[in-house]
Amino acid sequence: MSSIGRIVRKNHSAVFWCTRHYPKAKREAVYTLYALVKHFDDLSASALPEKDKAEILEAWKREIVNIYDKKVPETGIGRRIYKNCMRFKFPRECLETVLAGFAMDCPHPLFRPSVAKFEEYCRGVAEMPSYMILKVIAEFDEETTVSLGRLIGRAVEITNILKNVKEDIAGGHVYIPDEYLRAAEIEEGLSAKEILTHKNLYVARQKFAEVARRSYAEAYRLLEENNNRNSKPIVYMLNLYHAYFELMDRRGWEIISPKPELKFCDRCRLVFRALFNKKGN
Repeated sequence: MSSIGRIVRKNHSAVFWCTRHYPKAKREAVYTLYALVKHFDDLSASALPEKDKAEILEAWKREIVNIYDKKVPETGIGRRIYKNCMRFKFPRECLETVLAGFAMDCPHPLFRPSVAKFEEYCRGVAEMPSYMILKVIAEFDEETTVSLGRLIGRAVEITNILKNVKEDIAGGHVYIPDEYLRAAEIEEGLSAKEILTHKNLYVARQKFAEVARRSYAEAYRLLEENNNRNSKPIVYMLNLYHAYFELMDRRGWEIISPKPELKFCDRCRLVFRALFNKKGN
């Protein structure tokens, strides 16, 4: 098993097993894309000085040039991307969009972005990776792939933000768009801590959740219309985060702690649903 395969197996074992039937080339490409996103996630959440984070992101700009100019990449992940992903002919814009998205939250945390700025961020950190994975594993037409990448990426990213709201805001990351905060009468000029403890935070979370709810509904509709056995890992991820979303929705958006948890048996049920192309929850 490759080192990137171990990363996926350790962090998302169900995704690992859902991809075991793929040809090695597709499997390794999916693992590489997952490892790249996790690398940027870890960088954003790390305690490294801002200067070091900025230097790493700048180095990734050079790395993308190396990959597409057929020079020797400087990093292990870069060499994996060159080896495992370039055969799928991703335009340079794909990786540049991913990097630009993560750079919006690193080295300086994203704080009360506008809806437009959040959509730009979400496109880079979630929608483009989802699109790229779908391009590797599925056989949808381009229009369906673009739509599913956008819908699944957005639904999963917003759910993740709602699920981790306490830890994120405590760390200075306020991802909920300013328009939703102002609509909930959470005034401008408040610190992250003041936003976290504001009595109307649940109102903003509830409004933001509606965006995810619509994205889930449309994504499931498209998946039902375009039945594809090769999309199992992405269906599993959609079902998994939809299950988290439903747990939060049922208990109420005013509750931010503890984070929702799924039992092992629930995860097994979600794997089963993905394997047989069943809608989550």
